[in-house]
Amino acid sequence: MKASYNWLKEFVQFDLSPEALADKLTMAGLEVEGIEETGDDVILNIAVTPNRPDCLSIKGLAREISVILDLPFIESITEIKEEDPQVPHIEIKDHNLCLRYASRIVTGVKIAPSPEWLIRRLEACGIRSTCNVVDVTNYVLLEMGQPLHAFDLDKLSGKRIVVKRAGEVKNFITLDQTERKLKEDILMIWDAERPVAIAGIMGGHNTEVSDSTVNVLLESAYFDPPSIRRASRYLNLSTESSYRFERGIDIEGVQSALDRAAQLISEIAGGKISRLTDVYPKKWSPKTFEINLDRIRALIGIDVDDEYMVNILHKLGFQIEKKGQNIRVTPPSFRMDVQGDVHIAEEIARIYGYEKIPSTLPEVDIGNVRENKTLQLIRLLRESLLRSGYSEAINYSFINPDILDTLNLSKNDRRRNLIYIRNPLRKEDRALRSTLIPSLLGNIQTNLNRGEEDLRFFEISRVFIASDRKLPDEILQVALICQRPKRTHLWAHDHPLLYDLKGTIENLLESIGIRDYIFTQERSLIEPYLHPGQAGAIMIRDKKIGSLGMVHPLIRESLELKGDICIAEIYDLEELMEFILDTRSFKPIPKFPYVERDLAVVVHKDTPVESVKREIISSGSDLIERIDLFDIYTGRPIPEDKKSLAFTIRFRAQDRTLTDEEVNELFLRIVENLKRSLKAELR
Repeated sequence: MKASYNWLKEFVQFDLSPEALADKLTMAGLEVEGIEETGDDVILNIAVTPNRPDCLSIKGLAREISVILDLPFIESITEIKEEDPQVPHIEIKDHNLCLRYASRIVTGVKIAPSPEWLIRRLEACGIRSTCNVVDVTNYVLLEMGQPLHAFDLDKLSGKRIVVKRAGEVKNFITLDQTERKLKEDILMIWDAERPVAIAGIMGGHNTEVSDSTVNVLLESAYFDPPSIRRASRYLNLSTESSYRFERGIDIEGVQSALDRAAQLISEIAGGKISRLTDVYPKKWSPKTFEINLDRIRALIGIDVDDEYMVNILHKLGFQIEKKGQNIRVTPPSFRMDVQGDVHIAEEIARIYGYEKIPSTLPEVDIGNVRENKTLQLIRLLRESLLRSGYSEAINYSFINPDILDTLNLSKNDRRRNLIYIRNPLRKEDRALRSTLIPSLLGNIQTNLNRGEEDLRFFEISRVFIASDRKLPDEILQVALICQRPKRTHLWAHDHPLLYDLKGTIENLLESIGIRDYIFTQERSLIEPYLHPGQAGAIMIRDKKIGSLGMVHPLIRESLELKGDICIAEIYDLEELMEFILDTRSFKPIPKFPYVERDLAVVVHKDTPVESVKREIISSGSDLIERIDLFDIYTGRPIPEDKKSLAFTIRFRAQDRTLTDEEVNELFLRIVENLKRSLKAELR
């Protein structure tokens, strides 16, 4: 909103400089974004918030200034001399979209350029001058905030106005000589036969005021704000009128603006003014509410006198009625945004001065609040993965559904139950992700394309799976991915990348207090996007809680990924919490020494190491403290379908020093158990 400094002074006699006035307005919630000099005037560029359409006029801003500076507001009164006996004929057929329509006719006008003062004032506020009659309607719009329109009366068929929707009319040529495509529900202004204006937005070329115009019909109306907003957006047409109608004008100011315009036209362009036609089917009635002044003080945070608050509200145009300890407030018609005590508190605070309200910290009693278990788990997992050298990735929650085919997920896989987005950011990413794996593969792909290698990423986030319920299942997961280039290493021997990932998962689970996990290579449990011979499932008490393994070579090739790439994921962190003990127990440092024995057994090559460990533990002794695998060997003289596994087994008793006889007896029992259950051979 561009406001003239000199124009404002016609309503309030203040002596502040433009800069000081700008500061006062800004501190009262009407931010002045810029000040520019133009001739003998100064223009203030004010950012008016959407809830303050009353300030989209010089008069409305002046009213605010009078209250802020505690100065009188000079109210101008328009006196109309009705000389023309004819009365405009107005009919409203859609009372829901047009709540009021007032009109006067001015006959015998002479179209000419506007006076210099009027041209300067309009152009200073950013409006181009056209002719005296049209300039007056724009002038009153700026002054009073009420959009007006002037029709050439002699071009109106039947010399009447009908307000109704477009209906079957598909096209309409506006004042800018552009043909607009209409919708049937757009409100139009019609004469007896045809549409002559788009209500609240722009007039029609067929009834515009021209040099030959002699008689003018003035329109001043109130249109439903949402309907104007919808029409403006559909037509991609925003005007000074639509800008105000969309936000809501003063319905009680319709006639006063009309009278002001008619008077100015009569003075500048000559002509006689007709009697008023004001179609106002349902009169506006103010909404009244009660507030408690102590509540207002509590909201503002300062002790403000009752009389001072009531005085501010009176000056702002509110009607106040004392009612016991409360007051009954009736907002004026130009302040429909005020509807309760919170709004009243804002009005008091901004006029009082935000800068006068001291900054204080609230007093809050902080109790011993325990951290949310889910958040605590996320924090522990994040810390463990960061210690393991992984970087956290934060990705969008969208995927391309085609990636599920690339991952070889079966048709009945639950992760196929996608939730599709109506307005995706990209056409490809049109579904909410049901797994974190595609996003992490994309992170690897992006980095490899930029020459980065030896990558480690993790993500902790939710996935979304459609269910039979109204809302989808939102499952909190953690997924890891790592990549290592294939190159010649400094050392003669190197371990596979999968072992690094397995160690990370072990550290991850143990960091949250889970130790009864195992890894299994059972084929039916391996994910379809992992290498079947270099992958496994993570199990806790016979429940599959996750998976890990090398990415399947065909998938890696289809995504053009190079190097070794491993993936691990835990499917549901909230289910994982079932296996975390709420309390942890601590043991004293052992007082007695341990005894170690090395055991090398030959088993079938498909036998998992974990199976051997379980059989060793199942030998039934609480003297086994630790089992460490230190060698896997295949080749001569081991048969082709066999492998050799070598373990170090640590024995310890908590109450005594073990003897060789006890350890030897337990060791033989372990060997016999392995022979019986796994057909192992002692090497």
